[in-house]
Amino acid sequence: MRQVAPQTWWVTGAADGIGRAVARRLALQGHRVHISSRSRTSLERLAAEFPGQVQVWPVDVADRVAVLGLFATDPLAPRALDGILLSAGICEYIDLPDLDSDSVARVTSVNFLGVVHACEAALPLLRSAGAAGGRRPQIVGIGSMSSYVGFPRAEGYGASKAAMAYFLDALRCDIGHEIDVTTVFPGFVSTRLTAANDFPMPFQWTVEQAADYIVARLGRGRRRLAFPWQLHCLLTLARWLPGLWYGSLMPRLARRAVKSAP
Repeated sequence: MRQVAPQTWWVTGAADGIGRAVARRLALQGHRVHISSRSRTSLERLAAEFPGQVQVWPVDVADRVAVLGLFATDPLAPRALDGILLSAGICEYIDLPDLDSDSVARVTSVNFLGVVHACEAALPLLRSAGAAGGRRPQIVGIGSMSSYVGFPRAEGYGASKAAMAYFLDALRCDIGHEIDVTTVFPGFVSTRLTAANDFPMPFQWTVEQAADYIVARLGRGRRRLAFPWQLHCLLTLARWLPGLWYGSLMPRLARRAVKSAP
């Protein structure tokens, strides 16, 4: 991010992964950061690095009532937000021939509805920051390249990220005149979720690379960010050639039991 006056941000999914790395970089740049996840302990470890600057707000984003009440009465709660980074997410894979709709519901409740809940809670605070003048407020959602095309076993995960991307695109249509809305499409990033994968992950980035890439592009009004470019190009081509992707490549990968998506 270019040098700007101190801002106030809310980062969900800040216990680890991209959310935590972005929150740390924002704090290092002098911004005030409110961090959320279900893990208070992990949040408090990060907050201890920045006394008085990083505020802990444990919450399950799947719980709408809890999210909407998060900043309601606490005197330490922000009264305006310059930006929110929506990074909370989980991943469960489907092992067919049994289709587990409960698994799909769990993933969707966090990856999609969690984003909706956070936006609902944050919009009044983002508008307050916008009314005060200065830079336009921002909503930044961490999606996934798994929403580009279908992947084996990713029925729940990929669908939740695709729903999230559509929601943010539609939201931009309605509020883009006052608030910037950006969807980030990472490929494989070394996080707790990808650590369990037992297959090659091409063009994998470290979480530090991902956070640096995102933070450097905040405040520029981008609708979409995608990295690494190599995987973005390959999956974009696959989307343009569905016959090759679904007719040839994916059946081979499914038979070899490839178990994840970006």
